[in-house]
Amino acid sequence: MNKKDNGSSPFSEAAKKQFDRHEIERDRFRTATALAEDEVVKRFGSAGAEYLKGYRGVDNETGQKMAKGLADVAKHKVNPDYAAQNIKQQAGFSAEIATTSRDNAEAIINRSPARTIRSDDLPEYGRNHNVVDRVQILDGTIIEGSQSQMKFVSDRDGLFSDIAKDDGKFARYRGVKLELPSEQYEGAATFCRNKAATLRERANKVEAQGKTDVAAKLRREAENYDQLADNVCDSGLTTEQAIYYREHPKIATAMDIARTSHRAGLEGAKSGAAVGGTISLLVNLFNVAQQKKELGEAMQDVAIDTAKAAALGYGTAFAGSAIKAGLQQSESQLLRAVSGTTAPALAVNICLSLGISIKRYVNDEIDEAELLTEVGEKGAGMLSSGMMAALGQIVIPVPIVGAAIGGMIGYTLSSMFYQSALEAARGAALSRERLARINAIETEARAQIAKEKALLDDFTRREMPQLRHDTERLFKVMSNGSDNIDDLVFAINDFATLLGKKLQFQTMSEFEDFMDSDKPLIL
Repeated sequence: MNKKDNGSSPFSEAAKKQFDRHEIERDRFRTATALAEDEVVKRFGSAGAEYLKGYRGVDNETGQKMAKGLADVAKHKVNPDYAAQNIKQQAGFSAEIATTSRDNAEAIINRSPARTIRSDDLPEYGRNHNVVDRVQILDGTIIEGSQSQMKFVSDRDGLFSDIAKDDGKFARYRGVKLELPSEQYEGAATFCRNKAATLRERANKVEAQGKTDVAAKLRREAENYDQLADNVCDSGLTTEQAIYYREHPKIATAMDIARTSHRAGLEGAKSGAAVGGTISLLVNLFNVAQQKKELGEAMQDVAIDTAKAAALGYGTAFAGSAIKAGLQQSESQLLRAVSGTTAPALAVNICLSLGISIKRYVNDEIDEAELLTEVGEKGAGMLSSGMMAALGQIVIPVPIVGAAIGGMIGYTLSSMFYQSALEAARGAALSRERLARINAIETEARAQIAKEKALLDDFTRREMPQLRHDTERLFKVMSNGSDNIDDLVFAINDFATLLGKKLQFQTMSEFEDFMDSDKPLIL
């Protein structure tokens, strides 16, 4: 059945063309907004990938295999006679892995180069080190004072006693950070300091009785408690949460990724609203200047567009970061390579865009051929947007702005070329003579495209590095806040010369001479 307008359809050809124009505008807007989320998607996606590494016990990016992953710990056997005790002990291993994944995810989100590693995965400690469970590493070197021991036990106070006593069985833990379950951390430092104070009081009493050796022992234990008060810290997990990681590692990992993606979404909503709102403001102000809209209507449209851009930003960052996490830790090298492109950031936008076309087909607004046409056009637009975004980021060394502008340019150009090609193909069916002429034009166009591509490649290779270097130099001079105005003038003039423009004034004195003269200002 032909679903095109044939008189019975409520959609006229004029209405269809108007819808197409509006849809292209919406696609440009959504594409620019989505591409602005690329940095957020990559950062939070890499953070989410840390949880997959912790679950599987392998880093597919580097090929490194860890001693254990959450999935491995969950397979450990449990003695039915001591089930609760075994589960709690194994939950301690799960807590080490889970907190390591969390700490590294937070480091990536906060752009910190430091990474946390379990001692089991470091050759200098080996498996099951009896003091250190986790360390922090920066540039391949262990950060001094970062060594920690994680203890998930039922009797916290008894653990402290076994560490502080001269002959305590856990005396070896002195001097390292002691990570406790969250419910045991509260009040731990206060307990240790109170214990130290009590021991010193006892030491004073027994010393007065002439028992100096006993007093010295009590004072050493008091110092050990003071040291414990400084070293105890919150692991960030309760005992109950650690047991959940042991018994349900897959669900717990999925929840970690979801929480990280939600945080990405909140970041994406902010930047999406900023970029989308700015684009909408510029477009609507132009329409007001052209008297195509009233100011009140324009402001209302800006508010609506900003809200839509915020929602799109949230969805793009949320879904994109989750997709990025999965791709980054995929066993397939090809998929890992895709994770480094703009594909995760554009995933939601592509689904929205193509979903509209499918809905129009189901509602009899377009036929099968037109559906394929729209899918092809939008697919070409998304691919070109990704490429132009990369170029835009090179030309405009300002995060978000370059990518957004590049994406808009890429989508616009691809749509124009694609529409032109379709119009030519449809018209070619009218006569064989026109078909021959279009084939000749197509051949010439291909040759011209190849020529332009070669010129663009040459320009990019020759000019882009210099343009970026001079742009960074100009920004540096401007940000340094130099008291010498001539330094800024020289930098601006150099940059203008690079762009093919010679400014009227080269120094401050030349400008002052101009102000005292009757010479005209040349713009």
